[in-house]
Amino acid sequence: MKITIHRGAKQIGGVVVEISTDTNRVFIDIGDDLAGVEAKPFKGVDGLTSGDPTGSALFLTHYHGDHIGRLALVMPEVPVYMGETAKKILLNLTKIIGRDGLPRYESITTFKPAEKIVVGDISVMPLMVDHSAFDAYMFVVEADGKRVLHTGDFRTHGFRGHKTGKMLSVYAKDINYIIAEGTMLSRPVVHIWKERDLEMKALAGLRKNKYTFALCSSTNIDRIAALYHASRAAGRLFVCDHYQAKQLEVVREAHAVNGSLYDFSNVYSVSYFSKIPKKLLSYMDDKGFCMLIRKGRKFTPYLERYGKECIVIYSMWPGYLRGAATDQELVAFLSPYKIVELHTSGHVTVCALIEMYNTVKPKRGLIPFHSENPEGFGAIIGEENVILLSDGEVFDA
Repeated sequence: MKITIHRGAKQIGGVVVEISTDTNRVFIDIGDDLAGVEAKPFKGVDGLTSGDPTGSALFLTHYHGDHIGRLALVMPEVPVYMGETAKKILLNLTKIIGRDGLPRYESITTFKPAEKIVVGDISVMPLMVDHSAFDAYMFVVEADGKRVLHTGDFRTHGFRGHKTGKMLSVYAKDINYIIAEGTMLSRPVVHIWKERDLEMKALAGLRKNKYTFALCSSTNIDRIAALYHASRAAGRLFVCDHYQAKQLEVVREAHAVNGSLYDFSNVYSVSYFSKIPKKLLSYMDDKGFCMLIRKGRKFTPYLERYGKECIVIYSMWPGYLRGAATDQELVAFLSPYKIVELHTSGHVTVCALIEMYNTVKPKRGLIPFHSENPEGFGAIIGEENVILLSDGEVFDA
């Protein structure tokens, strides 16, 4: 077995990882560089974007652009695998923002959690994890008598994150190597809110403010669930546009059977402002609401109607509002209104990384990726347990 981090050994996002044998290649993710960072040239990957595709397969951990953004470059002969609900969310998103890449996305083969996929002499088992993208996965990859856990992006402070330890203790036994994301190792140590705590903060705000708009990623389903349940508890209407309602219906149909968290049964969906039924507008005025919005003129009439009477909950990465990755259009869109920042990370904390390592107890060590500070793993689990690779370096496992 050989392990190669083609991209992402010392950066966040833009990741491509390969686990191979003499006859087969499994690739995990093929992402774009993050906004606001110096982009590195993408030279392609042999067996994935060029060369001989025989024996190759690509597995996607989730639908964020820094993990799937270069999927269009993958040779059509290479099969691509992804979670079933994640694929539906990706297709809905692609149709609303533009149809580039849609045929390739439609050709993706879906998998179910804990069901092995065999690629020649390599087997891949997907394990569902909590992340700011819904239906995200780790992978246990087995070949040549060795087992590797690829963590993808994950966290334990979300609604379902407490299940991670038990899942790993059952499915990630006898692991030789962990390939682990280390996003938070390069970010300031701050208090990380649990998603449930964020829900309670949103509830307090909704009780205090009758007219509330919330700007968050349309595919961050757990964040939307927090806002939805806070709205219901506060006695407010929960309103969104038809596209967002469609995304929530995809999740409700597949996952509400497992509990109330994703039962989005009381969502009011609207089209353009001129088409909102007067009865609903009157109901919104009377009851108050939490309305999901996105940057763009489509939502400006809603905001202008309530003006200084409303607040906007900003629930995305703060870097879009200030710093090197500032989105000036977003800043201008929000500038007339009172902004309340309410956000928590989609990535694993340092403490949870340690817990994950101690649960899995890899026999040979941990290989960092998706981090600007891969050396930071040495400080938390011991330098002797860390295998530092460079982009393109082939590690003989």
